[in-house]
Amino acid sequence: MEFIGNQINIKSVFATLTVAFLVGRINLFEGTFPAAVALITVMAAVSTVYIYLVPVMIGGMLTFSGQGLDFYGDMAAMIFCGVFFLFFHKQKFTIDQRTAVAAAAVILCSCIYYSSQDMLYLLSLQTLAKETAALIIYIRVFNTIARVLFAGQGVDQIPVEKVSAALAVFAVSLVGAVGVSQAVFALWLFLFAGICYCKGLQPALFTAAIAAVFWWCQGCRDETAFIAVFAALLTGWYTAGLLVGRYRKTALALVMFSVITFFVPEQVYGAAVSMALMTALPAQLLIRVWSTVMSKMFPEIRTEQDVQLFTIKRDLRKKREAFASLAKMYSADFDNRQVISYQFQGMARVVDRLLDDLSGHGISAESQGMPSVPVGSASYAFEDVSGDSCLSFSFGGNKQAMIISDGMGKGSRAQAESRMVVVTLARLLEAGFDVDIAMKTVNAVLMAGQKGDMFATVDLAIINKETGRAQIFKMGAASTFVKHQGKVSALKRPAPPVGILDGVKLEYIDVKLRKGELLVMVSDGVTDCDRQDPECQWLRQRLSEIGSRDPETVAELIVNKAAEKYGIRERDDLTVMVAAI
Repeated sequence: MEFIGNQINIKSVFATLTVAFLVGRINLFEGTFPAAVALITVMAAVSTVYIYLVPVMIGGMLTFSGQGLDFYGDMAAMIFCGVFFLFFHKQKFTIDQRTAVAAAAVILCSCIYYSSQDMLYLLSLQTLAKETAALIIYIRVFNTIARVLFAGQGVDQIPVEKVSAALAVFAVSLVGAVGVSQAVFALWLFLFAGICYCKGLQPALFTAAIAAVFWWCQGCRDETAFIAVFAALLTGWYTAGLLVGRYRKTALALVMFSVITFFVPEQVYGAAVSMALMTALPAQLLIRVWSTVMSKMFPEIRTEQDVQLFTIKRDLRKKREAFASLAKMYSADFDNRQVISYQFQGMARVVDRLLDDLSGHGISAESQGMPSVPVGSASYAFEDVSGDSCLSFSFGGNKQAMIISDGMGKGSRAQAESRMVVVTLARLLEAGFDVDIAMKTVNAVLMAGQKGDMFATVDLAIINKETGRAQIFKMGAASTFVKHQGKVSALKRPAPPVGILDGVKLEYIDVKLRKGELLVMVSDGVTDCDRQDPECQWLRQRLSEIGSRDPETVAELIVNKAAEKYGIRERDDLTVMVAAI
């Protein structure tokens, strides 16, 4: 989600100018300035007023005058991005579109500059590729920070890991912008040691890795020094981790200083100053400074326990939104006592899970970075609107859901029924309801409808992203297909659609999906396209012939083939969803 706003905090103008000047001095790959182009690209989305940052960053670049750096191409690219986004400020560019414009500007302006100076032979394609990659990273970093500072989005809306990574890159880059080797080295060491002591081993190691990469990007090619700094950081942190709190800070400083002195003697003075300061400062002062900085940036986060509590609060906000939407949806005049009963049962189970989360210190799987499951879909409507609806979403931290529903008949009424089914199921599952309760709720709502008979098919697949095991629930739905190493198998289970019978007997197909397999779900319009082939051999053959693993491509190819097989006879709506494991 792209943040575009226009809020300006006057009190932060001086700080913004200082940061912009330092960003203008971030020099990578011996003469490139991707951070300056990235900052103006993002800040132009916040407000066109921030065009005033362009001359400030130019001032930062000009501090390298006389050092033989050809930064004028990047300066031209920065000016171009500022003017371009100022002129087209009414266009709501996505972050990817802004990134594409900025990357094109960097490449084009660099080529023009080197050509105009008859130095095109000096333009390294490798350096240009590195700069483009750094530009993309910095745009993401600045966009994340802008969303936090200007849009007021906190950890309940942006993953904590993403914000922490952006702040680490930002902090290391600003320290590196100082440009004095001994001072930079000392500041880095002090920053890492402080983070280690106040925040813990993992964020300190992560920041150390970012700093090492940044140091290398700034032109350091000494592998011995590179390895030595890592050895110092790792040795110091793990040694300090074995000690009690009151000795940890001193041990950290001494071990890091010893290793750095042995391997990188030229940095001994910076290391000595940094580690001496680390040892001399009272522990309470370090923690107080850290807490103050974090409370200014994120008032809600000060300790790991705060992060865990806010993870639970974020889940609760999602559940509250789902309950509010459901209450509005089911506020009709029909007798909905059964629906209310199911909702209360579901809410009771949600509370049970929350109590379990709190007992387990509130660590949810959502914050642990489960692997993603790419899902693609394609559909074809043979009238103005399709009676099919489909939806894919993640929930519960480690689960991926795919839903296809086909409403009764065709046209807008069928679409309304199927859309209600997929949206309701999605909201209930995201709120923490069991599949059984969620499906019974949908069935009861359709049964209680006042506009005549209402029913719809439901094809629901829930994939555990960690184990690969999938549960496939079918209520009047077509077969599901699994492709593995060119072979295709079908999964089916007969059951009536929801909205026909009072009460739902829910059963599911349990299947273990392996890496490289494709899970293909289709509406009955796809399986019914060839009446002479009730076992859908054509679909199995088509799937086995498709070499692509891109879900969108596979779904499009199947829909096109099904539409072709209908010929001129009356057609049904077509929907295909594909998950690549």
